[in-house]
Amino acid sequence: MTRKLFHENVYLKEFTANILKIREKEGKYYLVLDQTAFYPEGGGQPHDLGWIGNCEVAYVFEENGQIYHVTHLPPEKPDHVKCRIDWNRRFDHMQQHLGQHLLSAAFEKLFDAKTVGFHLGTEYVTIDVTLEEMSPMQAEKVEYLANQFVMNNLQVKQLYPDAETLEKLPLRKPPKVKENIRIIEVDQVDYSPCGGTHPSQTGEVGLIKIRKWEKIRGITRVEFLCGNRALKDYHWKNHQINAISNLLSVKDMDVQSAVERICSENHSLKKDIRNLKEQFIDYEAAMLHGDAETLGPVKIIRKIFDQKDFAELRLLATKLVSQPNVVALLGTKDENKAQIIFSRSKDLEIPMHHLFKEISPMINGKGGGNPQIAQGGGNNLENLEKALETAYSMIAEQIS
Repeated sequence: MTRKLFHENVYLKEFTANILKIREKEGKYYLVLDQTAFYPEGGGQPHDLGWIGNCEVAYVFEENGQIYHVTHLPPEKPDHVKCRIDWNRRFDHMQQHLGQHLLSAAFEKLFDAKTVGFHLGTEYVTIDVTLEEMSPMQAEKVEYLANQFVMNNLQVKQLYPDAETLEKLPLRKPPKVKENIRIIEVDQVDYSPCGGTHPSQTGEVGLIKIRKWEKIRGITRVEFLCGNRALKDYHWKNHQINAISNLLSVKDMDVQSAVERICSENHSLKKDIRNLKEQFIDYEAAMLHGDAETLGPVKIIRKIFDQKDFAELRLLATKLVSQPNVVALLGTKDENKAQIIFSRSKDLEIPMHHLFKEISPMINGKGGGNPQIAQGGGNNLENLEKALETAYSMIAEQIS
């Protein structure tokens, strides 16, 4: 069994070890040491990274009581190898993990909410708690209590109690193992079975900040950050709030109300613009209908626009063919793409999807539709006018 130095001294950054076993598989090397400070993935906490001699450690895991260190290079020597863990990564995990204990304890003490899930990700940390709903006031109370635990700088101990002592401890959750049970005690505030790494004082956790929460399958998932992660989160948010307040010429405390006012005004303006655009399209449709070419009883509108929004083009076509005996052959183009829409009144029997299928190769187009309307686009801009002329000729031939 590898000696677990990460449980003996959580602050150990460098150590010397002997390599007991090397197993190669698919270009990777699995090293077993006689002792290690590398924490293996487990219990919701990610594995440590670092170096074993010249080998960079990419992954650490425990299997059947054996800890494996995965590297991409073989070690230069097996004995008295100098090892070093990535301390920044380890300490971040320690902050987040102990912060989770404190937050979970606060949820239980205030609202009798159990923690049933924990995930320590690269950016955020989440816990799942047995609350069907959580209000902002509840979140604020939990956050405040957890941070009081931090500011009181409580002592964190690891206990290995016997069965009799274990029965007397007010455990927040039952242990998952039956032997060598390790309990993390936070100065009589919290007792939790855990195999992870934690600072020895709660003050090292730093700020605990709940970012957001959501309801998932009858429980609440809470996303939070601790320590340096919370500080980084505050940095970018403070920067953005200050930038927005300067942009809007309001105090930082008034940013939300200012943005809400602008959003309301923007919504109203968008509605006015939509109404004006529709009025303009009504006018445009009337003009095009009045100037349309006539083939027998059928009016054919053939028109190419520059950089016209395709949604507006479709609306224009819809309004044109709302009149009887109308065919609309419309196109638009910008620097990169040509788009066409063929549409007809319901009282006509010209199959527009067949027409589009015949014409679309002229613009290298793709698309489709139904007998009444078909649309699509392609990259051959030069042939757009010719495509509409050909479509007109084909319809003229059908009508005649």
